[in-house]
Amino acid sequence: MPAFKWSELIQEPIDPAHSPAKGRVYRGEKIGVERCVYPAGSAAKPHAASYEQIHCILRGRAAYRVGEEERTVGPGEAVLIRAKTEGSLRTLEETVVMGFRDVGPVAAVPPSGGTKGAAFFRWDEMKSDFITPKYSSGRGPTVSGDRIEVAFMFYPAGTEAKPHSHPNEQIQVALKGKVRYVIGGQDHVVGPEGGILMPIGVEHSVHVLEDYTVINCKDVVPGFSVYDAAWKK
Repeated sequence: MPAFKWSELIQEPIDPAHSPAKGRVYRGEKIGVERCVYPAGSAAKPHAASYEQIHCILRGRAAYRVGEEERTVGPGEAVLIRAKTEGSLRTLEETVVMGFRDVGPVAAVPPSGGTKGAAFFRWDEMKSDFITPKYSSGRGPTVSGDRIEVAFMFYPAGTEAKPHSHPNEQIQVALKGKVRYVIGGQDHVVGPEGGILMPIGVEHSVHVLEDYTVINCKDVVPGFSVYDAAWKK
């Protein structure tokens, strides 16, 4: 089923070789999301993964190191760890993270790792714009990596995303409010503590029942512009 509730997913170790964190995981064909809890005083050992990750901090504080840069982050911040880039973290208090990653076939990245760029972001310091103005009322700032992009989005009550499809797989995780999704002709009502997956190429729409705050993830499809909803010429 496209819709899911965190309470109905099995809690499991997230990366037992490097971290004591446990969480609940939902995976599609190309992207996945995990809601994980890092105990106070715990750590994720330095390591470089083959996949790209974007961590959104929901609660608590942790000191992250990405490459040579280190920063203490908390709620309202996000951390981009590109594929093959060494990263680690150490929690200063119990920390809850919404983590997104690519899970499909490995994208083409240079042998030394992904492209270089910023690793740390504060949502309230970033430009807020419509994600895809052609058909959606959702807007907010976006963190873009080489393989995935994550946006902190808001939809006003009574608005919508018109029926559309795209070559990206998409996961939305609800934080506040309630909406009705129509995916492939099937209705799904989603609110806090839940989320939904929009499969590649399947028509879907969003009908906003209450002011809706959501974290949105799509895989990066080379040559396709999410903002313009079109292939680049």
